[in-house]
Amino acid sequence: MQSTRILSLMLVLTISGLLVLPHAYGEGKWAVLRNDNYTRDDGLWGHLQDVEFIDKMNGWAVGSDGLILRTTDGGKTCLSIVVELERQVDFWNVYFRDESVGFITGTRGTILKTTDGGQTWELKEAINESRLDRAGNPAVLRRRLIDTWMVDEQTGFMVGENDTFIKTTDGGESWTGTGKRVAVGNTRNNLERLHFATPTLGWIVGSFGTILRTTDGGETWENQDAGVDNNLKGVDFVDENTGWISGQEGVILHTQDGGATWTKQETESYDSLYDIAFVDLQTGWAVGDFGAILHTTDGGQTWTREKAGNLPTLYAIDAIDKTHRWVVGEGGIIIGVGQ
Repeated sequence: MQSTRILSLMLVLTISGLLVLPHAYGEGKWAVLRNDNYTRDDGLWGHLQDVEFIDKMNGWAVGSDGLILRTTDGGKTCLSIVVELERQVDFWNVYFRDESVGFITGTRGTILKTTDGGQTWELKEAINESRLDRAGNPAVLRRRLIDTWMVDEQTGFMVGENDTFIKTTDGGESWTGTGKRVAVGNTRNNLERLHFATPTLGWIVGSFGTILRTTDGGETWENQDAGVDNNLKGVDFVDENTGWISGQEGVILHTQDGGATWTKQETESYDSLYDIAFVDLQTGWAVGDFGAILHTTDGGQTWTREKAGNLPTLYAIDAIDKTHRWVVGEGGIIIGVGQ
């Protein structure tokens, strides 16, 4: 088992440096909280793939080369968290169920769990029920895990590359599910994001227009018609009926009937949009390639590109409310509003 091969598991906190507001674009506008790798030059390298804020002050960001950052002041300063594992991994997702329980996931099926707000992390394993090891037992899952959602204290899900779908029923102590092996050159279908509007009603989005919906807490999933074949990357709902999906080539889809029908919203953008976040029925943002930040104040009827300087590709956004939001991306950059 992977847990027997861990060299050590510990936390090392260091100031990551230069995490002040070097560039701001007016009151209430985006400000660079952490410059890219080349501008910052503090020895901490890696792209940031995901961001999660528990409240207006406490947040996390994770990325490539084992990069984990934590802030307790809204992003003005960050701490670099080092978790020593046997092999270097890229982290793709950080998710907190509440202020105490959280998960970080990444390549090679890596799952880290905390029960003390990130003070300590434990390595967990997922069993791949679709493969057997040499002894004929279900193998340890080694697929990249991209997103996490806990529907209650015990039950949760993770999705990832090659149709990976795993589940826990014991609060994240153990995980089981399936993840395919796909030969080089063959089509790969990734499950990119999942979101639950209620404990029973949830969605998964992924490659080639994949939209899956559950109405029974994840016991069964049904396909929904996206009306497009773009790779879908982000999903967010503000209630059980109203939601949005973002994806390849600037696509944004909208539903007002729980996904029974999806309509394409015009964005006048061809930049792929990797994540989307709404704070109410009218106000939301989508982020993506070439520093794209699209903003709507009318539920997506119109989208405008916000000015935030010369930015690299942006991979993820988290928004607490209209005036507190954060985005992470290529080169380890972090921008935010409301610090």
